Parts: sequence; C-alpha cells; structure tokens
Amino acid sequence: MAPRIPAIKADLDLSDGSLGAALTGFAAGLFAGTRMAAWLVERIGSRRVIRVCLPLLAASLVGPGLAGDLGGLTASLVVLGLASGLLDVAMNAQAVGVERGYGRPIMSGLHGMWSVGLLAASAVASGVAAAGVGVLPQFAVASGVLVCVSAFAPLGLLADERVHEPRVRVRERRHATLALAVLALGAIGFCSFLGEGAAADWSGVYLQQDVGGGPGLAAFAFTAFAIGMVASRFSADRISARAGPVAVVRAGGLLAGLGLALGLAVVEAPAALAGFTLLGLGLAPIVPIAFSAAGNLGSGSGALGWVVTMSYLGSILGPAAIGFVAHAVGLRAGLVIPAALAIAAAVLAPFARSAAGGAGESVAPSSF
Repeated sequence: MAPRIPAIKADLDLSDGSLGAALTGFAAGLFAGTRMAAWLVERIGSRRVIRVCLPLLAASLVGPGLAGDLGGLTASLVVLGLASGLLDVAMNAQAVGVERGYGRPIMSGLHGMWSVGLLAASAVASGVAAAGVGVLPQFAVASGVLVCVSAFAPLGLLADERVHEPRVRVRERRHATLALAVLALGAIGFCSFLGEGAAADWSGVYLQQDVGGGPGLAAFAFTAFAIGMVASRFSADRISARAGPVAVVRAGGLLAGLGLALGLAVVEAPAALAGFTLLGLGLAPIVPIAFSAAGNLGSGSGALGWVVTMSYLGSILGPAAIGFVAHAVGLRAGLVIPAALAIAAAVLAPFARSAAGGAGESVAPSSF
C-alpha cells in the first residue's frame, strides 16, 4: 500500500496532518491486533488464526481504495492494521514451531521471503502507478488474487499441538526473570524496527535534503537499505547456526549502528548510501532472532505476543521521534537515534540465547 499513499492523499484531498491522523489508525489497529493475537493463538491455535486472518487481511486491502473521506480511510486502516497484527503473531508462532522441528535456525530466511515480497509488491505498485492505474482498481485486483491464494496457502501448516512445545522450560520461581527476558527481547525488536522505519521514512529525505542528491538518488536510498536487508536475511541462518544467535545480534547491531554513524559523518552520497546499506545488513537478522527467542521462552504465545507488540512500537514511534528531532536540530542529528539504538540492541544480545541455535539453557544471561 505504501507506494500508493501519495495517490490516496491526492484523491481524498488530505493535508499532511490529516494523512498522519489516518495512518495512526493503522498503528492503533496493529497494536490491538498483536495484543489480541496471543490470546487467540493460545485458545484456538496459530493455524486457525492464520486460516481466518489471511483472507481477512487480503480482503481488507481494498478498504483504503474504497474510502471516500478521512473517516472512511481511517476506519479501513484500523481494520488493515488489526488483521496485520493478528496474522503477524500467529505466523511467527507457527514459524517458531517449524524452526523447532528443523532443529536449526531458519527464522531469518522466512523473514527474508517477507522482504522479497515487500520489494516485489513495491515494484509492481510503482509500475502500476506510473501507468496511471487508479488506486481502487489496483487494490481490488490485488485483493481478489490474494484472497484466492489465501485459501490454499495455509494447508501445509503444522498442527497446533506440534507448534506450542517450548524448548526452554521456566520454573515458577523465575517469573521475574521471564518478564525481564520479554522486556529485553521487546527492546531489541523495538530498536531494530525503529531503524527499519527510519530507513523507510527518512533515508530518501536525507539524501535529497541534506546530501543534495536528486530524486532518483533519493529514491534509491531505501532500495540500498532493502538490498542489504534481503542479502543478510538469506545468509544469517547459516551464520547463526555456527556462531550462535547472541553473536549474530551483537555483530548485527554494531554493524548497523557504526555503519550508519559513519555514513552520517561523511556528508556525501556514496557514504550515505553505504551507511543505509550497512544498516540493512546489520538489522536484518535481529528481529527474526528476537522472535525465535521469545517463542522458545516456555510461556506459550504470551511472550511472543508482547515482543511483537513492543517491536512494532519502534516502527510507529521511531519515525515520529526522528521527525521531532529533525525539526529541532536537523535530520542528521535525528538519524543518530537509530544508530544509537542499533548499538543498544547489540548490548542486549545475550538475552537472545533462547533462539534456535543458542544454548537455550536459561531465560536470561548470567552476565554481559
């Protein structure tokens, strides 16, 4: 949907503030969906949630195209966000079970397919927009195709009794330790998603406004980030199996933070593009590992649900915080935030040891 937001804004004659208010509806729906999902997955299973929510998400895509005013757009985005949140937790719960069956890390590769889908959908949407096709016809066709696909895609999912078998058992006296682990993994996800949101919303603006690049170069900034992310996600599982998830999160956070910082320090287009590419390379495996670790904490889907919710808060709050700092002291200073938080994720890396490929013997690290 993102490539068509400018067209939706123009069709409904919305101001920047009105569009921001409508997009807040998506954030609210996403938050509610992730919170509801853990409860539903525990009671009816991740497979059933996916089988219901996948066609719901596909059908809800047409809503923004049908919206005739700000209220309709906001309501449609709430539904879209709700379905996305429900599906995200359920799919990651299912993925943790599949990964557990394999006995080795595969979560980054699964998230890599999501990244490939995002790039493909963005390319198609951009091409359709360039051809002058309206928002509603595009969304209606895409929704219809995806509804048909969603009827068959869940057929190979694991039975729920095979999914919810936590690898790390938590003794009753360790509830406080479990809560600390959930908070730490949520913070890791928050830091990573904030960096992704920063790249999506501000990389092009930085290239054009601060570095002086043209529109084409500015548009390529996020592409450079996405290429780095896709490349990293399809290699991270092998590295995690050899070095362990803690080492991957630590190295990824440092690479992302220091890479972006160096890119910001040299105010030249090649340096900036390299910085955003390194940000994508480093951040790519962090969220998959955090979700894998949460799914293996031994508390059903509750831990995973909270970690997913906290992670998404990063993508919701981060770009706005960067914009506030940019307005006050400049965008370069604002982009220091994702660089610093990537390093913070590296500091918290020992909490990821319950992910596939880790020691999995305790919920929280004994030391840093």
